Amino acid sequence: MRTLLLGLVATCGLAAAQNAPAGAVIGVGNFIHVISDVPKSLEFYHDVLGLDLQGPPGTQINQPRPYINTPEIVNLYNAVGAQYRVGNAFVPESPMRAELVEWNQIDRKPVQPRYQDPGAATMVLGVHDLDAIMARVKKSGAPVVTTGGEPIMLPDGRAILLKDPDGFFVELVERQAPAGASNLIDVGFAFTVSETDRMVHVFKDALGFEFTKGAFQADKTRLKLMGMNKAQYKETTSIVPGTAFHVSLLEFKGIDRMPVHSRPQDPGSPVLRLRIKDMDATVKALEAVGVHVASHEAEPVTLKGAANTQRFAITGAPDNLFVQVVQQVATP
Repeated sequence: MRTLLLGLVATCGLAAAQNAPAGAVIGVGNFIHVISDVPKSLEFYHDVLGLDLQGPPGTQINQPRPYINTPEIVNLYNAVGAQYRVGNAFVPESPMRAELVEWNQIDRKPVQPRYQDPGAATMVLGVHDLDAIMARVKKSGAPVVTTGGEPIMLPDGRAILLKDPDGFFVELVERQAPAGASNLIDVGFAFTVSETDRMVHVFKDALGFEFTKGAFQADKTRLKLMGMNKAQYKETTSIVPGTAFHVSLLEFKGIDRMPVHSRPQDPGSPVLRLRIKDMDATVKALEAVGVHVASHEAEPVTLKGAANTQRFAITGAPDNLFVQVVQQVATP
C-alpha cells in the first residue's frame, strides 16, 4: 500500500527559488520522536512493532540509558541546563529510524494531536506479516486509531493506524515483497498540515523537493483507516532528494482541526532530520521562506568526532514540524 503522503500544492515564489541552493538536500536522517520515557517507547517499537534496537557504543540494548548533557546537543535543542537520553529503533536496510529523545531537568509540556490536526506526525511501516504484529498490539493494549480496531483492506493492501505512547502515529501496511530476515520492509514519514501551499513553499523553494499534487477526496475506506466518519483529505507524495525515501503531507477539511504548538524538548514534538551539502546556504534559503533556526541563540552547532565533524541546526517549519539539518564536514 502506498504511504499516506501528504498533499502539497506547488506555489513557487521566484525570490525564494533563487535562494534555494541546488542539491541542498542529499539524504535523509532519522525521524526523531521527542518522548516522555525512553524505556517505555523502546518497549513499544521493539517488543510490539518488532523494530531492531541500537544503543550507545559499548552498551547492551536492554540496559538502562543514562542521562547525559553534551553541550552541543543541549544547544541544538535550545534546552540549556537540561539532560537527555536517546534510544534508536530501526528497520534493517533503511536510512530512516525512530530516534527517541527524552529530556530531563527542564520544563516539558506534552502534545498529542489528533490525526487531522496540523502537527500530527506518522511513521509508515511496510511489513510482510501484519497479523503477527497485531497479536502483539492487542496483547500490549496499544491504542488503535482505525475504526473497529482491526486492519482494513485497501486496494494496495491491508493497513491499520496506531498510536505510540506519546501520541505519534504509526501506520502499518502489509506489502507483497520478497521474504527477508525481518518482518519489516520499509519506512516512510507522513505529516498533517494546515495549508499544503505553505509547506510546499518551504520544502520546494528552500530544500529542492518536488511534489506530486493531490486533490481533496472522501474515500470512506481510507477515512475508516484514519478513524474518521466524515471529512475530506488530500495527499501528495514526494521523495527526499538523493534517496528513495517517501515523505508526505496530508490536509483535511470538513472536520474540526486544532493546530498544536510545542518546543523541541516537549514530548510529542516531531523532528525530521535531513542531510545537506552546505549549512550556511541552507539556513539562508530557509530564512528566505520564513523558517528560522530554533537552536540556542539561533545558531547551528558543531559536533566534532574522531572520524568526522558535523554541523547541526534545528529549524521551525510550519505546523509545528521541526526540521533538523546536518552537514558533514572534513575534520581538520
